[in-house]
Amino acid sequence: MRTTKSRSYDDGCATAHALDLIGERWALLVVRELLFGPKRFTDLRTDLRTISPNVLTQRLETLEETGIVRRRKLPPPAASWIYELTEWGSQLEDTIVTLGKWAARSPFLEQGLPISRAGLLLAMRAMYTPQDDGGFCVCLDMPDGTSVVTGTPEGFDIRFGDEALKATQAVFSGTSQVLDSILFGGVTVEAAVKAGDARITGDMEAMHRLLQAFPMPSAAPDTTPDPGDHGPAVGTTKARSLS
Repeated sequence: MRTTKSRSYDDGCATAHALDLIGERWALLVVRELLFGPKRFTDLRTDLRTISPNVLTQRLETLEETGIVRRRKLPPPAASWIYELTEWGSQLEDTIVTLGKWAARSPFLEQGLPISRAGLLLAMRAMYTPQDDGGFCVCLDMPDGTSVVTGTPEGFDIRFGDEALKATQAVFSGTSQVLDSILFGGVTVEAAVKAGDARITGDMEAMHRLLQAFPMPSAAPDTTPDPGDHGPAVGTTKARSLS
C-alpha cells in the first residue's frame, strides 16, 4: 500500500519508505512533541515556534493518514480536539533519540537556540551517561509542565504525575532553554540562579549529580574546505566525473 504523499522515493528499501512517512520538514518534530502525551493544535503551535498553521495542519493530516498520529475529541467539559501518537508512532522515540545523539557530534551544532520541553527531555535521554555517584531524582518544574527525571546506573527515566513527585530529592524551576544552557551550553547553575533565570530547592548535591550526568560527546572533525584551498570545487566537471 502506497502512502498518499504526493512525492515518494519509489525505492524498495524500508529506510526510503520511512523517509516517505516522516521525511517531510517538521514531520519528525511533530512526533517529538507528542512523545510525552497528547497535545492540542495550539499547544503544538507553541512548541514548534516557527511552523505556520497551514504546514502544521498538512503534517498532522499526513501523519494521521499514515497511521502515526490519531486525532480524537476529549469528553466534556474539555470537549477539545487533541492529537496523539498511535502505538506504532510512539516507537519512533528510539529513532529520534539516536538521531539526536548522532547530531550532537556535529561541528555545526549551534548552541543557545530555543528548545521545547520535549526536545530537552529527549536530549537528556540521548546524552545520559551513568555516574558512580548514587544517581539523582530531580523534579523539573517548567512553565509548560512538570516532570521527574531519575538517573541510576541502570539508566535514565522520565516520569509524570503526583506519585513521581514523592521521590524527588531536589526541584529545578526554570525554562527548558535555561536548563539546556546549563546542561549543554556552558552556563553554570550558579550564574543562572544569580540571574534569576533558575531556582533550585532541596538537595543541591542531587542537582549537581544531575548536572554531571550529561556530558557532550566530542565533535566530529570539521571537514569544511579551507577558503584558501584552491582545489576542485564541488560541481566542477572533475567532481561530477567521480559519481
